[in-house]
Amino acid sequence: MSSYLAVGGVSAVLRHLLTSALPSGGPGALLGTGPGITAYAPDRVPVGAEEQPQLNIFMYYASLNAALRNEGLPSRNAQGAQISNPPLALNLHYLITAYGNNQFDPEILLAWAMKIMHDTPVVPRKTIADAFNELLSPVTTEGTLISGSMLANQIEHIRITPETLTTEEIYRLWTAFQTSYRPTTSYQVSVVVIQDTETYASNLPVRKRSVMVLPLQSPSIDNVAPNPIAAGATLTVQGSNFLGDTPNSTLVSFDGAPGIAPATVQGKVLRVVLPASLQSGTRSLRVQRTVTYTTSPTPHGGFSSSPMPFQLIPTITNVTPSPAAQGGPVTLTLSPAVGSMQQATLFIGDTAIPIDQRPVSGPADSNTLAFSVPASVAAGTYPLRVEIDGAQSKLTLDSSSGSPTYGELLPQLQVTP
Repeated sequence: MSSYLAVGGVSAVLRHLLTSALPSGGPGALLGTGPGITAYAPDRVPVGAEEQPQLNIFMYYASLNAALRNEGLPSRNAQGAQISNPPLALNLHYLITAYGNNQFDPEILLAWAMKIMHDTPVVPRKTIADAFNELLSPVTTEGTLISGSMLANQIEHIRITPETLTTEEIYRLWTAFQTSYRPTTSYQVSVVVIQDTETYASNLPVRKRSVMVLPLQSPSIDNVAPNPIAAGATLTVQGSNFLGDTPNSTLVSFDGAPGIAPATVQGKVLRVVLPASLQSGTRSLRVQRTVTYTTSPTPHGGFSSSPMPFQLIPTITNVTPSPAAQGGPVTLTLSPAVGSMQQATLFIGDTAIPIDQRPVSGPADSNTLAFSVPASVAAGTYPLRVEIDGAQSKLTLDSSSGSPTYGELLPQLQVTP
């Protein structure tokens, strides 16, 4: 496989094909001087009074190779981990343009170049190696880089195929070049295969194959309760086909994470304690059943239910300082922790205060959120809520007789002038 430097290497190879053919029957004798062979953009080639016999090679377009564009896919597994380095297969599209200071120079040069391309439908690997050696005489930074592109070692050969452009396509190209038109022909060069050499994970080969026949009875979730639910609470899941070979065969997966064992499990109901790492917002769970083969004690992946969404709401566990002054700072302690990329909004009564996202350089999550009480909030006592990714904390009615906040909604924040 080649590196991305191989694209420049192809231009160098085409230039070498023409320059190496000049001494043997080239147009130099007819024109009185050897033509220049370059690989510049057309607007960089001198025209008019400074025009000299010259052939210019220009790659104007690169397209994906249809035969190899899906080679090596997929490159990542369901968890997003890289499992292969898929190659990037490119077809390169070139224009060869002829220039001259005499009336027939361009026609002679273009016909000669087309004959060379016609005689070389497949570029030999030795020609590629010779072209790269030519780049190293004299040694330049660009030549050193391109010569290390490994183009000569790629599995696919470099093939040169004429392309037919309509007069409209040629007109559009030269209009974009913003320079004077000269006789032009076009070629497709394929295929250049670019591939990274980064390391990736690869599964070990299968040591032993086993077959087990089981009835197709996947777990099915009908309902989860309570919904919404607070952090640390126990979630009750109702459905069917939860019980596998043993109670230990049933696992619950949250948001695609590895499954955890439920607290209790029966055929149509299970209970699971929410993991502390789960953040507020709309979450999902699946019920999974592992399968144990008689030839191996290690459980294998088996049946899985469809995901069931539920809402995990935040809980305000502490507010400091309380009371808080107008325009002053307030810090909330929340459960569960709030991720640095989660959207957070504070509600003081009916006043919504969006909280700025935490800096990326900070911790990934935090149990505290800091904000400032707007100076426009009048002094008084207000119910306090927080919303994290659309999940809003609950307000509870204080029903304890004798409590100073009896009959009021909790938690609350007292704002002072």
